[in-house]
Amino acid sequence: MRRSAIVISALVLALTGIACSGAGATDGGSAAGPGAQAAATPQASAVVESAAAGGPKGEGQKIVLEVTGPAKAGVTYMLGADSSQDNGTALPWKKELTSADEFLYVSIVAQKDGAGAEDIACKITIDGKVVKENRSTGDYAVVTCNHSAF
Repeated sequence: MRRSAIVISALVLALTGIACSGAGATDGGSAAGPGAQAAATPQASAVVESAAAGGPKGEGQKIVLEVTGPAKAGVTYMLGADSSQDNGTALPWKKELTSADEFLYVSIVAQKDGAGAEDIACKITIDGKVVKENRSTGDYAVVTCNHSAF
């Protein structure tokens, strides 16, 4: 009796571990952040980086993130709960994404690489409408743009 209880407990723990590990996930277990995965169903989040030749893929709102300024910057961007970072990226920088999420949260944080009086600016455009712009000035300036919609 005790042996069968131990076997059943071990089996339940093993099945729970498999279920919680994400086995069978449609994204292949990738955790590469926004722009790196496609949704399995229309109800799921559809976060797809634009293909160079084919334009945006997937359904939902078209989101354009932009950073302008002097030569280079570190850029961190977030769509929903996913974030990615491009360090030492040449400016101007632009990322095109889509999202089918009902609640939309988009964020950009950019820091100028170096000193100087030049501005660094960010902009978020959704379905062709500018929803947020911001600008910072100074040595190693940091600029943020955030937008949420229900």
